[in-house]
Amino acid sequence: MKQDYFHRVATLTPTKMWINNVTPEEADLAIAAGAMGCTQNPSYTWKMLTHETGKDHALALLDETLKESADDNEVECILQRKLVKRVAERFMTVYNRTNGRHGYVSIQGDPIHEEDPQVIIDEGRKNRAMSPNVMIKIPATKAGLEAMGVLIEENTPLNATEIMGLSQVIDVCEMYRQITAKTKTYPIMYYSLITGIYDEWLHQEVAAQGIEINPDILYQAGMVVAKKVYRLVHDRGYPLGFIGGGV
Repeated sequence: MKQDYFHRVATLTPTKMWINNVTPEEADLAIAAGAMGCTQNPSYTWKMLTHETGKDHALALLDETLKESADDNEVECILQRKLVKRVAERFMTVYNRTNGRHGYVSIQGDPIHEEDPQVIIDEGRKNRAMSPNVMIKIPATKAGLEAMGVLIEENTPLNATEIMGLSQVIDVCEMYRQITAKTKTYPIMYYSLITGIYDEWLHQEVAAQGIEINPDILYQAGMVVAKKVYRLVHDRGYPLGFIGGGV
């Protein structure tokens, strides 16, 4: 039987397609095309509140949520959970079909508080309670690593994001290895290498400092980091998955 591109990729290689910041309808299309997971960003609530076909439902949920709390930040977090849960429900078909290996939807807490590990932990626990296929997305910062350590011990699926280089990957993978060796539980975990933002920063830095470099070489910087990260994780046998970008 003839397969389309993403199904062929999943069949013939270890690579699986994930979709990024999608509406429920886009999630359905992505799953039909072979998507095995999804990442949602903190900007997702704004996307849905201004989305051509989704804003009416999102605004109705906002009105409903405003009655549940007088705290604006809490309202934002509750609304995000309600919106993301609809996407997570779509991906439960993939989760059940793969016995919990795939079908995760990652959700990130309020970035305003991302320097407070306890807030990250508390938000992560609330988000995790939504659905068995919800994965908690946390920046690989000092506070984020502290929060991840607690949540790994609780067997929480994680997506370590905002990774720009090799040292962050090593920190995340070694922490996972040490904690799981003690707990003997092995939650699904990925790391997201953000090569696009790294490349943008590097281009700006080169321009600001007037560094002369062949543009063709500079263009490869993020890919070089990605290849080094992939090779290191492979050679050391770290069991974490590599998210290299969203569609």
